[in-house]
Amino acid sequence: MSSFSRRSLLKAFAIGGATAAVSPLARFASAQAMERAMPTGKLASNFHIHNDMPWALEARRSALGLAPITPQSAFFVRNNLPTPDESIIANRDAWSIEVAGVANTGRITLAELKTLPVRMEAAVLQCSGNGRALFPHESSGSQWATGAAGCAIWTGVRVSDVIEHFGGAAADELAFLTATGSEELPDGVDPSQVVVERSVPKAKGLQDCMLVWEMNGAPLPLVHGGPVRMLVPGYFGVNNVKWVKRIALTEEESGASIQVSGYRFRDIGESGRPEHPSMYRMPVKSWLNGPGADDMPVLKGQATLYGVAFSGERGIDKVEVSVDEGQNWQEAELIGPDLGPNAWRSFVLPVELGTGRHRFVTRATDTAGDTQPRDAIPNHRGYGHNGWYDHGLEINVVEQLPASTATNSPDAASSTTSAAAAAGAATSGASRSLSAEAMAGKDIFLSQVQPGCGVCHTLADAGTAGAIGPDLDTLRPSVDQVMRAVRQGVGAMPAFGAQLSETEMRALSAYVAEAAAG
Repeated sequence: MSSFSRRSLLKAFAIGGATAAVSPLARFASAQAMERAMPTGKLASNFHIHNDMPWALEARRSALGLAPITPQSAFFVRNNLPTPDESIIANRDAWSIEVAGVANTGRITLAELKTLPVRMEAAVLQCSGNGRALFPHESSGSQWATGAAGCAIWTGVRVSDVIEHFGGAAADELAFLTATGSEELPDGVDPSQVVVERSVPKAKGLQDCMLVWEMNGAPLPLVHGGPVRMLVPGYFGVNNVKWVKRIALTEEESGASIQVSGYRFRDIGESGRPEHPSMYRMPVKSWLNGPGADDMPVLKGQATLYGVAFSGERGIDKVEVSVDEGQNWQEAELIGPDLGPNAWRSFVLPVELGTGRHRFVTRATDTAGDTQPRDAIPNHRGYGHNGWYDHGLEINVVEQLPASTATNSPDAASSTTSAAAAAGAATSGASRSLSAEAMAGKDIFLSQVQPGCGVCHTLADAGTAGAIGPDLDTLRPSVDQVMRAVRQGVGAMPAFGAQLSETEMRALSAYVAEAAAG
């Protein structure tokens, strides 16, 4: 089996056993459902579906928007092996992780992890191959453009605290932190060829790495590694091992193919070897998500360009935008909260758009002074593309929006929401009761959307005290204001149009307006 690449082996998961001699991998694949429903919490309309066994879901540009936090419903998925059975999240607190390379080797459950000091970290996850489709050469793997990335708030404990809990490192010469996933491995195949096991330098592991069990304030979804995954802030996604069953301080890097030869940055035509750089820190990068992404026409006149930028471990100093392929640049405004050096920053730039097609490009500079290059470095697997030219967004500006687009515009909602606003104004007094529509909206506020409204917003009626969004009791927004924010997103808040129907958005808007006014 050593003559096969890891990607070649995994290719068998999409084969239905057409050969007479059925291999162990083909037998394993035949036991899996080939056409499946989307993972829990994912909206198909938010994604380009590259593969469903294992999952490879790329968020559309329009689904990412400008929010600093990516909702679970639009967060990309890249799994190297099929997702484990849902039974592993039936009793999350019982999940057990082996801890080795420490003074007192042992196991720790999720329930026990929660007794250690809890931390939160906002961090971008990005597939090493994000941007692969933009390279001129044909490299294997999912043809990601921009959407194999997302930013979330992760809750868990530092690996250093876990190591300390077991008496510290067993020896000084242990140089790596190695994490092993618990995906089912096919019979008859050398485990080292397919196991998901990655090593990072011990210094990085003890300084930054976490074992996390929540994503955006909710239990970590199965498809994202629940009950527990590794978080390596600032590093490419492959290092953030899902469904962690073992962590260890080790003298050498993992001997798994995914470490030894996979995810190695090398020249086109070369095979991966340990001497090639591993896909660790993510370089500075930015791109626009709108308006006009995914071929949506934009009305001529005043518009606001918006996008995201990040640089692993460093954060962003500035973002610039050009309409003439980089001959001239104009600095954009960084907006919303700065959630730390491993999160992405949202940026905007107001522009006046005339009819026709316009192409905009962006370049970011991080806090260490590194600026996004014009072109990416060509490499065999199409890894690490951060060239600003290829990430440009072409916008189609029109005199008049098509009828279907105009009907769904924020202005078209004003007349439908005015009745709800009037209903909210008709009641008075601090003890006012909620309308039937608002009561339905309360359920949506509390539990239906991801991230949950209460994760960010404070609203006394809902019993929430968010850490990021504005205090709605103080802001007291109107129904129309809430409707526009829900539909379009604003500041740190993502758009929820892809998650909610028109009726649900109206109900949510009515609830916020009535509850805040009361």
